[in-house]
Amino acid sequence: MRFPVLWYFECQGRQEEPCLSLRRHQPPAVPSCVAGSAERGGRITGVIKQIEGKILPLCLLKVEYDGEAPIPGTPLINGNGVVIAVAHQATGPREGFALPVEVVKRVLDGVQGGGRVTRGWIGLKLQPAASAPQVTGVQAGSPSAKSGLVPGDVLLQVGTRRVLDYADAVNAFYFLQPGVATPFRIKRGNQQITLSLLPVERAGE
Repeated sequence: MRFPVLWYFECQGRQEEPCLSLRRHQPPAVPSCVAGSAERGGRITGVIKQIEGKILPLCLLKVEYDGEAPIPGTPLINGNGVVIAVAHQATGPREGFALPVEVVKRVLDGVQGGGRVTRGWIGLKLQPAASAPQVTGVQAGSPSAKSGLVPGDVLLQVGTRRVLDYADAVNAFYFLQPGVATPFRIKRGNQQITLSLLPVERAGE
């Protein structure tokens, strides 16, 4: 898998606030850095699905920087000037984790739409230790049951995201939105079929 080279701006001076923030209203123009900035480079070197054996609720990007790791919230852009990730946490002087820009967009859509981020619930169970993301349970009356998913089905793709293992499924489920139909491509026996699931809001949110 090839990962893109990326660029970011290293702040030189006192930082007033994180480089990225979500606001309901447009704030007055205030410079983030009082002493300018310098363009620096880096590269995405991998996708992190788990840390110390614990599956993450969403995948992180591993990034190596040419200079000092930027502060959390710094936008990371590709050669075309498009933001592809946001610096999350440094793990060393010149390396760290970043959030894919899709994660930020997911949060922003929620904040702009209703002031909070709601999770899509579909009512299925997977076995974390299994080598394949196979459905082990479907709750009666759930979106999964209504779509026709049954125990034994193996997830291949959720929306536009390929699913190879349990961690991939967890990551894909993070992006499910209540009321937004999502195609699930599955393997059932020797057949591959596509089902449409309509997630609902998780109870208690």
